Amino acid sequence: MAHETPDSKEHLEPWFDDGNIVLVAGGKSFKVYRGTLSWNSPIFKDMFSCPQPADQEEMIDGCAVVHLQDSAIELQHVLRALFHGEYINTSQSIPMSVAIALLRLGKKYEIKLLFDSVSSRVKECYPRELPSSSGPARFEGTLIGRDPLDFQLLNIIREVGLLTVLPIALYACAFSTEIEKLLDGYEWNGVRYSLSPINQRACIIARDKRSELTRRIFTKFFPRPEERHFLESTTCLLCRSRCCATSLSTDPFAVWDPDWNVRFCKTCVADFKARYNRYRKDAFLFLPWMFDVGSNWDQVQKDETSL
Repeated sequence: MAHETPDSKEHLEPWFDDGNIVLVAGGKSFKVYRGTLSWNSPIFKDMFSCPQPADQEEMIDGCAVVHLQDSAIELQHVLRALFHGEYINTSQSIPMSVAIALLRLGKKYEIKLLFDSVSSRVKECYPRELPSSSGPARFEGTLIGRDPLDFQLLNIIREVGLLTVLPIALYACAFSTEIEKLLDGYEWNGVRYSLSPINQRACIIARDKRSELTRRIFTKFFPRPEERHFLESTTCLLCRSRCCATSLSTDPFAVWDPDWNVRFCKTCVADFKARYNRYRKDAFLFLPWMFDVGSNWDQVQKDETSL
């Protein structure tokens, strides 16, 4: 026989008087609707389909109780999204703490509506394309309260498996952050932020891999003098020799340097710029390899978490 438990737990919103299930997390309780949870989450649906022995079933306020091993605040964000429609409108900004909760519990309970909604916001922060004026870059998007180096966002991206975002986000972090902060973390607004060990490793190793990728991609563009034959036959002899003498950036995504224009004839400049930009795009194809996320973008797309 089910037994009514004295309700000593703090009620948090949402708490519906006519709700039919009580969720408890971190000593806080929420009274909501079983049907809505089952509709949005196959995990909750399966959970509710497994009846407890009658003599062990716990009741609060006339409703069955389910204990969850989640943060009460994170669970509250998820329930407010499901039952009040908060945070769903992707044109409105949401705090990082909410985004993390919806991603983490959205994945855990397979709540596709919430996971996909926040995933699209994250992908707006790090679009999977190479900007014409810079290397892979960070954009502000609709997530507010991000720490300046995005350690918090990087960690949750890795945790929930948004692999198509990870190489771009790691690149933006690895090459704009002092090595001490990558290793030891940093403090911002009274909070300490640190990269997860796997993200630390990826950022540090990529610093060596970047120069290797540059050599691999641009060998035919800035060859050694004895390898001048690599240059296309449309290039004049004088510009071929000047190209061999041009210093190569260690960044495979560095944009064409305007100072190079005066080194070559007008015809060759146009040809060189077109091929240089083509090589930059070729380098972008190897970005997942640089951070040990996958061998190429197709592999990363295949391995990415989807609900």
